[in-house]
Amino acid sequence: MKLKLLPLYFILILITCLVAGCVDEQTKNEDDTNTVPATVDEAEFAQIMAEANSAYIKALVSTSQKNTSASEASINLLVERLTYVSETYGQAPPEMYANDKNWTGEIKRAVLIAAYSQEMLASGDIEAAHNALEPMRDLFFSLHERNGVIHMGDLLTVFHASMEEAITFANANDTGMVASYIPTLEEEWQDVKDSDRPASADEEYDQTLAQVDSAIGVLNSSLTTGDSAEIKTNAENLRLAFARVFAKYGVVIS
Repeated sequence: MKLKLLPLYFILILITCLVAGCVDEQTKNEDDTNTVPATVDEAEFAQIMAEANSAYIKALVSTSQKNTSASEASINLLVERLTYVSETYGQAPPEMYANDKNWTGEIKRAVLIAAYSQEMLASGDIEAAHNALEPMRDLFFSLHERNGVIHMGDLLTVFHASMEEAITFANANDTGMVASYIPTLEEEWQDVKDSDRPASADEEYDQTLAQVDSAIGVLNSSLTTGDSAEIKTNAENLRLAFARVFAKYGVVIS
């Protein structure tokens, strides 16, 4: 009886080996397929990111101006474009981010920032919607810095942070602290002017940037008067001069 079962036993072993071999070969083929790098449409990526940046700039401006309808349109477009980038390029980044291990998480976080701003606007709090957009600046600055692709828009982000701190001290009537920021503002704005011009630069570029230089000088001069109202006004005028540059030439998302 045992002898009759031996051929069957060997057949089962043979079948098992063959199946295992097929499975291993299939797994190997699948692994080989998975390691083939995805083709990235660099031109499309750049275009979609440019559209997202345009929407972001418009969203910041319209929310600061309390323009609800314009804010809704720009934030909705921002969410749409960033979502597309996350879904399409989250696992297949373009060359500039190909070696960034945090790219997937960062672009998802950008979507969440935009979506939260969208949620705040829908709730009727346009100021919160504006503030919710601010972390986008730091996110993309860090992304660009890690990957060695700092550009004029990133230098605007650096200047903006210092400017807002100086304005906060002006509003608190702390003239000494405002004065301490003047050299930093001058140096950081010079970095902006010395950087490569953005693609949007036109014949008004130099003149528009010069208005910020002028606003810094006026703010500095007013510090000697000790007139807190004048200092606050000039600090706000600096913000307005910067906003004109940012609205026309700013690049955050790229």
